[in-house]
Amino acid sequence: MHKMQLPISLPDEILFSRYVRHMTILGMNAPEYLKTLLKKPRASVHPYLTIGINEAAQICEDSVSNIYRYQTLGGLFSYFSPKNTKPIFEALLQNEGSMAIRSCQVVSFKEKEVLSLKYCPVCARHDIWHFGVSYWHRIHQVPGVEACYDHKVCLIHQDLPERPHLRPLLFPPYSDEPENCNEISAQFAKFTKETLDEISASNKFFGRSKLLENLSKRGYILDSRRLKRKELTSDFFNFFQGLERISPGLLPHSDKDFRYLSNFLSENVCQHPIKYLLVLFWLTKTKYGNFKSQHEMLKIESNNCKEDKSEICQYLLKHGESLAEVSRVTGKSRCYLKALAIKNNIPIELKPRFITKELISAVLVMANKGFHRKAIANKFQISIGSVEQIISTINGLVEKRRRFKFESTRRRYKGLILRDLRNNPLAIKQEVKERCYAAFHWMYSHEKAWLNQTLPAAIKPKAPPRVNWELRDIELASKVKSILLKPNGKMTFTKVDKVLGGHGWLTRMKHKLPHTMAVFHKFYR
Repeated sequence: MHKMQLPISLPDEILFSRYVRHMTILGMNAPEYLKTLLKKPRASVHPYLTIGINEAAQICEDSVSNIYRYQTLGGLFSYFSPKNTKPIFEALLQNEGSMAIRSCQVVSFKEKEVLSLKYCPVCARHDIWHFGVSYWHRIHQVPGVEACYDHKVCLIHQDLPERPHLRPLLFPPYSDEPENCNEISAQFAKFTKETLDEISASNKFFGRSKLLENLSKRGYILDSRRLKRKELTSDFFNFFQGLERISPGLLPHSDKDFRYLSNFLSENVCQHPIKYLLVLFWLTKTKYGNFKSQHEMLKIESNNCKEDKSEICQYLLKHGESLAEVSRVTGKSRCYLKALAIKNNIPIELKPRFITKELISAVLVMANKGFHRKAIANKFQISIGSVEQIISTINGLVEKRRRFKFESTRRRYKGLILRDLRNNPLAIKQEVKERCYAAFHWMYSHEKAWLNQTLPAAIKPKAPPRVNWELRDIELASKVKSILLKPNGKMTFTKVDKVLGGHGWLTRMKHKLPHTMAVFHKFYR
């Protein structure tokens, strides 16, 4: 186990480079090394999606998570494709290189790249001076990065060996002469380095909404679904004209390649991570307000001001902008803009030109008298929405009409209840409620005191007696008569009651049995 101890990781070194150094130290060839490490002598090792993370963590002091996040580019692909995070990580842990490539969706990108190793000759000399060996840097292997951010020189490509892509002494050369790159290539490489470090250090994922928000702040999005494709594509294409040596497939092929950036609005379209890096880098270099006219500035202010846009709307309407244009700029509806213009006496062009000032005045006269909006619309042959819009432009008129409606409802329901009481003078409260259901409940909610005072007072319920003493009196009278007719001697109330069953009717309840008592007294006068 000590013999297989993996060399410690050098600054920004990829796992692939550690394998090269390790097999060089052990003096093994690729099949022997892979058989010892992975138990797979014919495994294929990808430069930046490197398998064997779990095995590497067992023979070094680094954890599986640190190797994955800081020594491969798996985190970069999963950052821009959060739904594939788990498949990418599990594929690398299970040494399934082809599965990891499919999970990263590399094969589905239209921008094909020739797989190679990239290095900076200045970095190679620096590494030999400080560490005694040159090695492969992770930032240099990011697809689309063609410059060294530190030394501002162009990266050099070295062909990748045939499968398994590993061989001893596969180190970056240091004898090549460096070639300086331009400023934009160096800045993009530096931006990619900072972004990659931030991705590795955090567990966050890319938010498409944040990208759209930044585009909106710069005036490239009119609303959530409408993208200013011509202006956006042209500015983006012109900005990256100076980027050196990048593969043509990673950039728009012309200033009319609208599909390149339009796909970013769709969450279902697979995009290369370098495209996101290019767009994010471009946005950091595009300042707010970098537009051609004051009209464009108003669009930015409108997008930033989410609470009150009335001042911007009034400004645009006063300067003759159409309702459709103001609606696109501010995101407000045409109905809102019409009401705002009428309220502030701003002349607007309405098509068709039917609602005139005279018509508005006539509508307001009827509205102040409390006419229903449907009746007003039928009177002047306009829509109900137009009537409501005119009414809403006068302060306090809506509340006034609400009071009119409330009073009308109260008078109607009061009359309905009083008419029912007049027609049914002996009705109880429950009967009135059943016949005037809607009126009863409305008055109960709004005029409870009047309702309780007007309706009949509640009658205390009386429980019906359990015994019908009148019927029982008739039955007992016949029974007592038959008993007294028998020759039993003189019978008292107690004896007769005992013959009847001993219920005490003739002793305790004789005041409720007048017919029975009359029969008894007839025999014993």
